[in-house]
Amino acid sequence: MERVIVLGFGYPVFKAVRLIRELKPGADLLWLTEYSELKYPSGLVDLLLSLGLSPKSWPRARAKIKVDFEKRMAEVGTAPVRARKILLDPGAGEVSFLSNTGNMTYFFDQAFIFPEPVFKSAHQGFENAMIWPESSCVENLVQNWDDLHSPVVAGNDLSLVQALFCGGMEFTWVRSSSVFADQVQFFLDRYLESHGVSIVQGESLQKPEYEAAIQGRPVLLCSRPVLDQDRLSALGLKGFFDSAGQAPVMVNKNITLVVPFLDQESWSLGSSLDYSRQIAEHAVRRALGGHEGQCPAKKVWSWSMGRTCAGKSGLGVEEARVKGFDPEWVIVTDGEDPWSSEKFVLKVVADKDSRKILGLQAVGRQASSWLDAGGILLSGEAGLEEVLNQDLTAFSFGSHPLKRCASMLMNKLNSNIKGISPEELMESARQGAEFFLLDVRTTEEFNRSRLPGAENIPLPQLKKRVMQIPRFVPLVIYSRCSGRAYHAARLLKSMGAKDLYVLDGGMELWIMDKDREPGEKRPGILPGCPSC
Repeated sequence: MERVIVLGFGYPVFKAVRLIRELKPGADLLWLTEYSELKYPSGLVDLLLSLGLSPKSWPRARAKIKVDFEKRMAEVGTAPVRARKILLDPGAGEVSFLSNTGNMTYFFDQAFIFPEPVFKSAHQGFENAMIWPESSCVENLVQNWDDLHSPVVAGNDLSLVQALFCGGMEFTWVRSSSVFADQVQFFLDRYLESHGVSIVQGESLQKPEYEAAIQGRPVLLCSRPVLDQDRLSALGLKGFFDSAGQAPVMVNKNITLVVPFLDQESWSLGSSLDYSRQIAEHAVRRALGGHEGQCPAKKVWSWSMGRTCAGKSGLGVEEARVKGFDPEWVIVTDGEDPWSSEKFVLKVVADKDSRKILGLQAVGRQASSWLDAGGILLSGEAGLEEVLNQDLTAFSFGSHPLKRCASMLMNKLNSNIKGISPEELMESARQGAEFFLLDVRTTEEFNRSRLPGAENIPLPQLKKRVMQIPRFVPLVIYSRCSGRAYHAARLLKSMGAKDLYVLDGGMELWIMDKDREPGEKRPGILPGCPSC
């Protein structure tokens, strides 16, 4: 009879135990969990965050989750043995532990270990600072919520930003870099700022200008989860996985270490309960079912910010370049106000050669559904034409934003049209570059707001008035959010135009404060139009 032990606790571990019973119904299975004083382990924090609740209501939610989980384990007849002083002997295939019934010894053929992470912060030297999401930090936050005033968040973990935001807390967020591409980050920042969040970008909290600002205020440090080597040593596995790297599933002989929290390269990305479950089940199938398939990859990261959502899936532009792709991107926006809950921005990146979708980033009320759809498309390595053929339902009368992006990318790639960002256009103007700025919106739109120096030829009149466009200077075309601009560029390309650029994001991105000269009047913001 095959003997299997599982060491760990939580929903992903429970799913792993159930799968072991399915794959090996005749196996002798022992599920061990250590006595723990942690009230808010990392998996529970992930679940509470996914519910989008204020930390003030977490104690009640925690109690309900605990009751529901214990009831579910009882229904399937699967529950762990609580133990102390657990010690593994890999060579002998033996585990010894102290339980309520005394000292026990158990021999095993296979062992699965699901350790809790420890958390490492990028910031050092702060007395009385709390490290998120350590259980002690979460517990302190929950218990003292009503007495917490104007905390400072240091780092890029959006899960902490989400927790404070959903609780209606006013706080200062000091981050070292943007979590998203600049165009997407802009809209998220404005939304957060409109709800009382102060945002500062800087490398170190030790700078004098920050030290004065945080004097006497509680500091919450974002962190990265790492493997607790001391705990592995205490279990009898010192150095056992040193050569296994940092993969989410590590195997050494008959012991499998499952650590989904290591599968990340950024301080800004938290974990996910669903992803942890996928990794747990993959580890079991690999060890017991002979399944050698590829380890699941985390495709979608998303955070709920009240009435809006922010997230990313796949690769950004620079990440794609690092991995050897030749990326192209487009961005669409909509809504009347850049920080209202109806506002959205969606950026899609594709590979020029294969025309496959590489990644997307979004902020908006419907962003989570777009990210889920995008994650499925990314998993299937879908191309732009496949995206256009998908039955995607839009929440408005216009076309689905993913389809809009795919259509714009097709126009861009088929006609060899180059994109230019507001930042690049402003820099070209500062350096004295000569170009013709063409606005293809309606005359009414143009009269209400325009970019400095632009000439207006509405798209329906473009063929008749093409002679008004200079032939031997670069041509930069824009519309409200680039849809009409790409149609215009493709038309002019067919008529022999050579040096064509489209202002990605159009007028909607030109409202970014950093893209305007000092003293320049902010252009008006127009209602959404069906053709952009």
